[in-house]
Amino acid sequence: MKTLVSFILISLFLFASYPISSQVTYRVIKVNGSIIYVRTGNSMTQGDIFDENENLSFQSPNSRAAVINPSTGRFILTPDNYDDLSSAKSNFLPAMSNLSTRGGIINNLNDLQNQFCDNIVLLCEASYYLNPYQFPMNENQFFFLKFQHKGEEINKKLGYEENRLILSRENILKVDEEPIDKFDHTDISLYYYKDEQSEYISDFSLIIPELDEVKTELQIILDESAEKSYNQKVNDISAYLFEFYGKPDKQDVIDYLEKTFGLVR
Repeated sequence: MKTLVSFILISLFLFASYPISSQVTYRVIKVNGSIIYVRTGNSMTQGDIFDENENLSFQSPNSRAAVINPSTGRFILTPDNYDDLSSAKSNFLPAMSNLSTRGGIINNLNDLQNQFCDNIVLLCEASYYLNPYQFPMNENQFFFLKFQHKGEEINKKLGYEENRLILSRENILKVDEEPIDKFDHTDISLYYYKDEQSEYISDFSLIIPELDEVKTELQIILDESAEKSYNQKVNDISAYLFEFYGKPDKQDVIDYLEKTFGLVR
């Protein structure tokens, strides 16, 4: 009997001492550039599921991927050595989990220039509240965008509703009342027209992504975030769009998620 008890105790001790490895797997949301699985020689593509210890080859310093795990969260996969890609290992950088967006009214020119700079992503419709005394909007005073389409300079008047400046995907992607797919370049200039003169405001890049592509990417995030709250999902998706496209308007994100996925509070 003592021998049996001793055997059981020793077995339990050895079991407890044995390192148990639980492999974490990640699902690919989006790939920028080219990343190769060394084991198979295949390219990483959207929807792939791979082990965190998978040997990967990054084909350029700009190659990166958005990946997600339901437990550990969302990460940006990059090489850990940009100068020597042949020896680079996978680097899992924690992604943003919350995006701080500017609240309140845009009061002055400096606020306006800070808002319309760098990259801005537009899904369907974004709106910005402006100080009506500083930036009145009517038929004679309004904002417009200047961009290139098929080598021609286009001036696109922006919509408004009371003191809300509105950027509408449908309106912007239309020239001479005909829909267009995209601009020649994403670089755009914002102007304010008043007193029969145009005032230059700022330059920025307006990213209007293919909604079918965005839908597939966001579906993966939602699938892997089933246990998260509504606010967490909205924040995660807003942060993802910021990291891979540009600064989003949060209400635009909320409206798109409700319309496309039925996601409501």
